[in-house]
Amino acid sequence: MATVDVVSVFTRGARSSDTAELRQARVANDIARATAAWSTGFFPGVSCNINFNSLQVIFRDDVTLVASTVPNIGDPRIVNLISQTKAAVNNAVAIYVIYVSGPTLSSGAIGNAGPQFDNFVSTANFRLSGHCVMSDDAIDTYALAHEAGHVLFGRFLNNNSDSFTINDPSNPGEGHNNDPQNLMFPFIPASNPFINAAQCNVASQSRVIRENVIGAPLVAVGGTDVLPSAVNHAAGAAASRSGCCPCCDHGQHPGYICVPIPKQVRKLNEHVYKLLKKVGPDKLNTKFKYICKDKMIVLKHT
Repeated sequence: MATVDVVSVFTRGARSSDTAELRQARVANDIARATAAWSTGFFPGVSCNINFNSLQVIFRDDVTLVASTVPNIGDPRIVNLISQTKAAVNNAVAIYVIYVSGPTLSSGAIGNAGPQFDNFVSTANFRLSGHCVMSDDAIDTYALAHEAGHVLFGRFLNNNSDSFTINDPSNPGEGHNNDPQNLMFPFIPASNPFINAAQCNVASQSRVIRENVIGAPLVAVGGTDVLPSAVNHAAGAAASRSGCCPCCDHGQHPGYICVPIPKQVRKLNEHVYKLLKKVGPDKLNTKFKYICKDKMIVLKHT
């Protein structure tokens, strides 16, 4: 069985952030939908046996992030928050999901995600995690399942480090699938989104899957709802001492964790950001509907 761990972080004001029960319920729903799409699957797709597991749920009531000011996972505030979260969970290999407040991101998307390199030695020896940000309108949808696909598709096409891609393996050269009912269609299907064999084959080899992690121990994390204030204080102290932050080499940013990032890792992550911009925003299937015409089901723009 393949397992993808998920660490969920609710910022202040994000939908369902008010109580621990609401946070747990939203995460459980997202996890269940992701597992339904990637494990048991929906017709006419395949069963891929990739299961999602909630590793930890964290509430950051000291952080407010308005979705309309967040363009994507490259936002330095998202980078910083995920860096802090990784420190709090012993750098577990997982998809780190940041829930922000407001209906959509500044791009109009309800979510944005991609793989990020934690280290890199060669195209055969590297470590990935998933970075994801989700808005309020992503609730009760297959958004996490869809965003997980962008993470799971991250792979090298050959032994050249420049060959890293996140493209849909069943639609060469494109980040999304062309089938409106496929999970990776740019307008996320509202129900029964399927994945195909090519997508399953590539996703099953992802380094974000717990069983595929190389060079990193599995980490068991206790607790379900933690405010890592100690991590925040340590982060600020580290930044003050060294004058660096996880997103650049220049200057000091108050409250940032100082994590030295090798040049090759930074270069690869910048490459991923460029790929994500090319993919375009992930939106809900609200602009299209199915209609019956001449005994055929067709997709109509509304």
